[in-house]
Amino acid sequence: MTINTRNLRQITALRSQALELLAANQARAADQSLSPADRQVATFDAEEAQAVLGILDSVKLNLGRRRQARSLHAYALF
Repeated sequence: MTINTRNLRQITALRSQALELLAANQARAADQSLSPADRQVATFDAEEAQAVLGILDSVKLNLGRRRQARSLHAYALF
């Protein structure tokens, strides 16, 4: 995958969506007016959103490191 700002923007947008899902599902998991089964599903969904956030953070970190490595390499060649 080519490292560019478009990739980072896409990852940031996906991360924002995952954060929204996490917050919504955490709220549902804590909502005592829902059935225990619905709260359990919301808890599972929140855990899944948290896992997606971890993956996206890892990808973003790796892209940033590649970008930094390329910059250092270009500077060394100069």
